[in-house]
Amino acid sequence: MRNRVAVILGLLMCWTAPAALAGEVKLLTESSQVYVGVPFAVAIDVTASEKHEAPEFPEIEGATSELINTSTSMRTSHIIINGRQMGGTEETTRYLYNVTPLKQGILTIPRIEVDVDGEKLSTRSANFRATVSEKGDLLYVELVGAEDKVYVGEPIDVTLRVWLKEYKQRRTQLNYREMWQAIDKNATDWGVFEDLVMRQNPDVKIAQMQRVGDDGRKYSYNVYEIRKEVWPTRPGKFEAGGVRIVVNYPLKVSRDVFGSVRFSETKPIFATIDKTNVNVLDVPTKGRPPGFSGAVGSHSIRATATPNHVRVGDPITLNITVEGESQLEHLQAPHLKEVPGFNDQFQISDDTLPGVVDGRRKTFSLSLRALSDQVHEIPRIPLPYFDTDSETFKTVYSEPIPLDVDPAQKMSTMDIVQSGEPAMQSESRLTRLNAGIEANRSDIDSLLADQRLKLVTIAAPVVVGAPLVFMACLLIRRRSEFRKSNSGLMTQRAAFKTALSRLDAINRSSGSAKDQDTALNVILVYIRDRLMIGSEVLTRSDAAQALTDAGVSADVVESTNRVIADCEAAEFGGRSHGDDVRHAGDVRTMIEQIEKQLGKRK
Repeated sequence: MRNRVAVILGLLMCWTAPAALAGEVKLLTESSQVYVGVPFAVAIDVTASEKHEAPEFPEIEGATSELINTSTSMRTSHIIINGRQMGGTEETTRYLYNVTPLKQGILTIPRIEVDVDGEKLSTRSANFRATVSEKGDLLYVELVGAEDKVYVGEPIDVTLRVWLKEYKQRRTQLNYREMWQAIDKNATDWGVFEDLVMRQNPDVKIAQMQRVGDDGRKYSYNVYEIRKEVWPTRPGKFEAGGVRIVVNYPLKVSRDVFGSVRFSETKPIFATIDKTNVNVLDVPTKGRPPGFSGAVGSHSIRATATPNHVRVGDPITLNITVEGESQLEHLQAPHLKEVPGFNDQFQISDDTLPGVVDGRRKTFSLSLRALSDQVHEIPRIPLPYFDTDSETFKTVYSEPIPLDVDPAQKMSTMDIVQSGEPAMQSESRLTRLNAGIEANRSDIDSLLADQRLKLVTIAAPVVVGAPLVFMACLLIRRRSEFRKSNSGLMTQRAAFKTALSRLDAINRSSGSAKDQDTALNVILVYIRDRLMIGSEVLTRSDAAQALTDAGVSADVVESTNRVIADCEAAEFGGRSHGDDVRHAGDVRTMIEQIEKQLGKRK
């Protein structure tokens, strides 16, 4: 009898062990009572031993849904039966959704089918009753702009104000910090102010002000103010990115022995921006000049070029610096191919860098090549912008840049043919001497004498040392030939030390800045020699491309490009010895970073 019971229990354990690791799908909710406009959480837990497909959350009539988070946990089960270990590992993935009711009534989430370990499983259905939670005079949200009118692309200072009615019941009163805790940070959408609120120390100012409630009486409010400079992107009432404040307003409050507050009963309420004074206007299309790239507000433009003495076809780096009030991150470079005087005089590179923003300035770099030696200058570059004060379009220009362009070097066919021939030709000729053998040796007796080689003591060191001398000469010759044939490699190896030595010379120099080396030349020559670039003239865009091709990280390439741009600006803007010393330090930093990254790739 005992043996039969043991067998039955063993069989039951065998059946139940796999069941413990079977796939499962659950729908989890907090409450069936929800509120219109207030998001509530819905979770789907999927447990699988191998794999599963992500659930597809259905569309719910009268509500919106959004996946806000996904998390995974592991669980291992072990069962030993008759000395055999059974079980396995389960993985549970939780898909968390926010569901927001849009109207009163019953909301239904139908059964959701999920493929788990190759089997179709489904959740239960769930019903919710959505009601309206009247915020009354508990919560107000306002947006106040520094000006009533602003154009698309023009910056404006705006302040978000959240008015939260002060909680005061009998002897319990909550201060502004405790009322701030009532704001549901996860359900609230702060719009463009999110980065300021979600910091560890939120950039929020607090004040206590009075306001007339719905019953006509004055009440005290905690007012939370968040200020930010923004750039509106579309016309109409400024919406600030869809601000929506959700508050679990306390109805019953208790404190523990340490004085910490606990909300024992709350009422969920929400509010969007009730009013704003900011009207956004679109930039007019009438009178908009060609080449307008979105510059709104006052702007200026200047340009520099290096080098300005070239041959036809040599690259010229053109730096265009725009300074203004618009959002420079989105400002595009001037379209030079549409500017008269550029297409017929220059070949314009299409690989214009996106530009480097430094405060209220943005610098673009591109490469030009003169098409003939009749080009004497880079024409002035126009920058159209919309002036918000006069509400008209205006255009500013950079100054023209003088150029000295020499004809391209030409070689004749004879020069090309001769350049491939040896520089010297050896001739082999026999010269006949009428005097015969006597012309070589006149002493007949010595000629007929014994000519056998006699090894004497003085000749021994010569015989022994000759091979050593030969080997030494051979090594010296081979080393010389190696240096000549690998001059580029030798230059590459010395590029780093040479650059640092030149920078040290700049720091030690106290003479005229015009007579000394420049930090700009040092870093361009270093990049050329270190990467073994054959071009004699290296532009900033060429340097950036070469570093990228060599595997240097994007942040180092961008920093190097910025340092070269600063050096060029000083070079062609009337540099001083102090500029050279300051830029020498920046150049040293970039060279060391480049060398460190290139060294790792050896």
